[in-house]
Formats: sequence, structure tokens, C-alpha cells
Amino acid sequence: MDLLLKGKNVVVTGGSRGIGKAIVLEFAKEGANVFINYFGDENEAEAVRLEAEKMSVQAISGHFDVSSSSDVEKMYQKVDQYFDQIDVLVNNAGIAYSSSIVEMSDEDWDRMIKVHLYGTFYNAREAVKRMKKLNQGKIINISSDLGSLGCEEYTHYSAAKGGINAFTKALARELAPNILVNAVAPSGTLTSLLEAFGENYVEEESAKYPLKRLAKPEEIAKTVVFLASKHADFYTGQIIGPNGGVVMNG
Repeated sequence: MDLLLKGKNVVVTGGSRGIGKAIVLEFAKEGANVFINYFGDENEAEAVRLEAEKMSVQAISGHFDVSSSSDVEKMYQKVDQYFDQIDVLVNNAGIAYSSSIVEMSDEDWDRMIKVHLYGTFYNAREAVKRMKKLNQGKIINISSDLGSLGCEEYTHYSAAKGGINAFTKALARELAPNILVNAVAPSGTLTSLLEAFGENYVEEESAKYPLKRLAKPEEIAKTVVFLASKHADFYTGQIIGPNGGVVMNG
């Protein structure tokens, strides 16, 4: 199925590893140009950029903190140097770590909310300024099954992802009918971060899902790329859950 993304310009936050890397490469496979935001390792980001570039697309990377309003403004100034328009924004950047409520510091809570919820807001605000000039665009926010389920010792993370779900629905109503906003809410995904917990952890987690396995990053990426395509032009305000059946909606 031709997703009709060739020549489109896509911004992906947190695009140097894990799900973000898979999203970048899936867009590149479809012929889309990609701007790879990262906050971690420069060598990782450069490796992803070069891999994307091999697919005959324009690939640019930039080190910016999505939790900083001024940093995000600077990021889009760089995007403007390369892209004459933004067709798709994928808000993927995120962090995750556990903490009980009694041990959680103000800084722990603030950092989680700032990276996920503020980061999504800051990037959406800048992207929409540009999308409105052509009165078109797609925004895809990466949420989580925990935004619906919640999880013990992940109250800050669950709250941030639940906020992203609500933000997605509200922004979809505000920007309809020409700019479409959706979210993808994966469950556990087999990234290097998760694999580091060991085989026993992966097996225990997999057993919780009706499909008895975790997602592959590429499966999440394909969902994102579908929502960015013309084939998803009747989707807005939706929380799409590639989650192995752990959350069943409808």
C-alpha cells in the first residue's frame, strides 16, 4: 500500500533510539524527509541520520531539550532552515523510571511532566504555527497504555501520558478539519532499554498480554506512519493502541 509520504517533511522528537529510531526509519523508507530531535548520545543520533539518508531522503538531526520552551523555539528555527513546511510532527520524546509516591521528589514529578506533557505542548505549538500557513498537517503524539491503565510506582509517568491523551483530543477539536491530531499508545515494547532488564522480566511482562509477547518497535512505527498517511484522513482525536490486547477499547 502506497502511503503517499514521498517528499513530506517530518519532525520526530526523541528520534535517536528505541521507538523514535524505528519511526524515523519507517518514514524514511516511505520517502519522507526527517528531522531527528535528540537529547541523548550524539553518535546514536548521527547513526540514525546516516541510515535514513541512505534511503535517498533529507535527514537532519538536532540536539534540543523538548522540556525547554526556548530550546524548542530554537529547534524549529533550525527546522525552518531545511524544510519549507512541516507536514507531520511526531511527539515521541520521553523518559521513564519508577518511584513510589512517598519517595517521589518535586523534581521527579516536574521532570516527568515537563518532558512528556510540556514537550508535547511546546512542539505542537511551534508546528501548528507552521502548519496553519498551509492549513494542513498531521500531529501524532506517543502516549502509553499506562495513560489508561495507570501503574503502581509510575504515577508521574501515567499522569503525563493521561494528560497527553486529553491534550490530543482537545487539540484535535481545535484544529479540525484541516490539521489532524491523534495519539499512539503502545504497551511494553522490546527496545534495548527494556531488554536490559533481562529475559525473565521480558517473559514475565509478555505473559500479561493476550498475545503473549511485547511489541516490536517497528510495529509501533508502522502505526504512526499509517496515521501520517492519506489513508488515515478520517482519523482525528483518536488514541490508537498497538498494545497486544492489554487495553481493549470500544
